[in-house]
Amino acid sequence: MLKHTPYIIKIKRIIAKALFPLLLLAITGAGNDRLTVENINGNNYVSLYEIINKFNIESTFDPVFQKGRLYYKNHYLVYKPDYSVVIIDNSLWASLNPVCRYKSGIYLPEDIAIKLIESFFPEVILTKKNSAFEISTKVKMPEEKEKKYKEESITRDRIGFIIIDPGHGGKDPGAIGKGGIREKDITLQISGQVSQKLQKALSAVKIKETRKSDIFIELAERAEIANRELKKGINGIFVSIHVNASISNKISGFETYYLSQNPTNEEARKTAALENNVIVLEDKKGKKYDDTEYMEALMLTTQIQRESSLLAESVQRALDANIHEFKSKGVHRADFYVLRGALMPAVLVEVGFITNPKEAKYLTRRDYQEKISSAITEGILNFIKKYNKMIE
Repeated sequence: MLKHTPYIIKIKRIIAKALFPLLLLAITGAGNDRLTVENINGNNYVSLYEIINKFNIESTFDPVFQKGRLYYKNHYLVYKPDYSVVIIDNSLWASLNPVCRYKSGIYLPEDIAIKLIESFFPEVILTKKNSAFEISTKVKMPEEKEKKYKEESITRDRIGFIIIDPGHGGKDPGAIGKGGIREKDITLQISGQVSQKLQKALSAVKIKETRKSDIFIELAERAEIANRELKKGINGIFVSIHVNASISNKISGFETYYLSQNPTNEEARKTAALENNVIVLEDKKGKKYDDTEYMEALMLTTQIQRESSLLAESVQRALDANIHEFKSKGVHRADFYVLRGALMPAVLVEVGFITNPKEAKYLTRRDYQEKISSAITEGILNFIKKYNKMIE
């Protein structure tokens, strides 16, 4: 039997060191190749088609959802044209520039393209030369373990915008109370007041409402309005304002929700089901809320759920401190479609019950709406203060 002397072991290591880079080249398909950098509207981009072909990456594109996915081994990336954020291996990554369509193809911002290649192929080296990246590979020994992907999140960026979402609207009246009181009217009024108060308190932060008039907006589009504002270094908050309803006219009070696959209780599940019923009025009934979208939402929830729960607690605490006419029903978890796609801290506030005669009268009063809007504003501002300390 041949003994493995130190000399033979040394020779094996030398051979392994020489051959392993070739193995890496075969895996990536990169070789001594180049990626062209295109200047589009003054910003650097890389063709997604070129990346896919150079590195033999699997890809799909859903024309209905306008969402693309890339796969390589246990890695994946999800993108949408016009979004400045992508999902890479269960984490959000942001650029100053959006994914765009150009010359009949999809182009990634240069920084996102670099992050994609670094995440999928940690052994690859990209060297920028003029208007291209030269591709080479690192030399490493076979026994070296590949470092696990480090999760980072744009939820650690400063709050640069706040989206206020008045529930329902247009052909969707929402819940209707005695005398024809409509949820969509109350939410629009309170949301407008919240927006004005926030803009006065935060002059450097962009405040935007998903609707400013009586129009119908699909649930998924509401979150997309918020997501389009995301950019590198800028995070946001999404607050959807609603009015609750019950088969019992004795139930009253206000509560705040954040997204979760596990509802706090049966009442929370029913509240979510009530608000989700609007999908029957949408053009693509239910198609925007299929299993793939659902799993993707849950995956993102694990990353931003902590911030969302803190936001919900802050808003509910402020409501409880300022509203004495009715009791707080607390903070709850539930699966609201309108919160699923939000790539930032997001909550849904139920300001009261339109089916309770006494509370319904209060909800239509200007002075009571001012109290609610002031409390919601206070809760948002308190969250931002705590959030800023967290990211320092």
